[in-house]
Amino acid sequence: FHPWIHPRPIPDPSPPPQNIGLSLRKLLGSVDHVLPDLPPSSRTEIEGTQKLLNKDLANLIGKMRLAQQNSGTSLGAEFRRQMLTASHALAVDAKNLLDAVDQAKLQ
Repeated sequence: FHPWIHPRPIPDPSPPPQNIGLSLRKLLGSVDHVLPDLPPSSRTEIEGTQKLLNKDLANLIGKMRLAQQNSGTSLGAEFRRQMLTASHALAVDAKNLLDAVDQAKLQ
């Protein structure tokens, strides 16, 4: 490198786990708010999806930690891929929760 060129670290594109956790808590809180007004038959599915989202978040946090710890190693790319897979699962399950609530409101 030339003395006047300093390589900059590539910024991490993933939001901090705290932001994801706060967003998830807000989503779950809003679902808890409408849950008593929904038909009892829908509540079991919605509550199960809420539990799944909490597990998804814990899994994502674990994958993020592994990706950060191994960022400079040959396994870094694999752990980043696993982190992205975990974040995708969380997003899909969050959408499924919203869809289940919407369907329950229509009943």
